Amino acid sequence: MLIADGGGGSMSDIVNPFSSGSMDTAVKAATAETQKLLAAANGGGFRVSPEGVAPIKKALTDLINDLNGKSESIYLLNQSPQLGNHPYGHTVAAHDHKGAAEAEGSASTAIEELKKLAEQAGQALDIAVAKYNESDSAAFDALKYKR
Repeated sequence: MLIADGGGGSMSDIVNPFSSGSMDTAVKAATAETQKLLAAANGGGFRVSPEGVAPIKKALTDLINDLNGKSESIYLLNQSPQLGNHPYGHTVAAHDHKGAAEAEGSASTAIEELKKLAEQAGQALDIAVAKYNESDSAAFDALKYKR
């Protein structure tokens, strides 16, 4: 939450919406909404035609491909920086590595969470299309037997 929302935060979160705090909050909110979408699709809460889904599925595929490219380009974050062969250097390197690659809100973690989110959204859309096709077939069959 931002300061303006009464939830604390930092001034840098207001100035930079892509800061780790803001990004982490946004990813968590989007993940929660995607899980609701997936649950609604599983429960038959929404159906969509294959034609209606095609542009969204393409956008999700493009997003996943872009995130995979980003994963490859930030591989250096997954390595500890070389800060010398003394205890302080090792301690700082371990801390930097954890913050860059392992900590919640790190670039590597955010990319993986966004990929998972896009994959879940794709699953929800696939289920919604399947429900649409089932509904369409059932309606067609009902009309067929009325003749």
